[in-house]
Amino acid sequence: MKVHYKFTYFYIRGRGEPIRMLFNLAGVQFEDKRIQLEEWPKLKSHTPFGSLPVLEFDNQKLGQSQAIMRYLATRFGLSGRTPVEEAQVDAFADCIVDFTNAINEFHLVACGLLPGVKGELYEREFCPAKEKLFAIMEKQLKKVIDSKQGLRERVVDLQNGTGWLVGNSITSVDIQLACCLQSMIDESGKEKEEILKGFEEIGAHQRKRYYFRCIPIHASLPTSRADLTHHSEYHQPPDSKTLPTMLVAFIQFAHNGN
Repeated sequence: MKVHYKFTYFYIRGRGEPIRMLFNLAGVQFEDKRIQLEEWPKLKSHTPFGSLPVLEFDNQKLGQSQAIMRYLATRFGLSGRTPVEEAQVDAFADCIVDFTNAINEFHLVACGLLPGVKGELYEREFCPAKEKLFAIMEKQLKKVIDSKQGLRERVVDLQNGTGWLVGNSITSVDIQLACCLQSMIDESGKEKEEILKGFEEIGAHQRKRYYFRCIPIHASLPTSRADLTHHSEYHQPPDSKTLPTMLVAFIQFAHNGN
């Protein structure tokens, strides 16, 4: 029996976009319900944890973006091929969560939600956190070239060398890294080339064909709060423009229960 998936999130990319991209990559139809900011207070008490996103299926409601991502990745065969790979996918996803937590103040200042000097926070908070995350990801993506002393198999555990973060095919954490990079570009105001400078493997990762397959999900978003009209549909997004970063941040702030 075909499962009916209903995915509810705000009319933005945010924490919902990797999940939409996961559906799109798997070729699985889903109801993409995007709500107005004004609808959120009434909806909040009906969510599992007072936050969005929420995934509904088979009379179940699943909350928390990471839990939804793991569940769907497992269902769609994108969570890793072995228990070890599944754990590695979770580990690298946690690294991305650590990054977003580390730049929280920069994120809020960049979006106008806290007073502060964006440039100073970019240097003090964003850059060190980005360098830490990218060093981990770059090492994992880099091809193994040193197999001295018969250690090649052991080195592969730390350096995947396939162009994917885990195993020899795409997993859900590859999608999360792609979304994370786009958020870095949006919030920093920097060009992609500047963000990726010195990280050739991550740049190559972003150019993989799967990324362009997923683009239609997030390519079109509303331009202002006034444009946040209710929308419930299957798979295809509405025809509108990119939502400003400040509004994105405000809604993310709201969905965290604040």
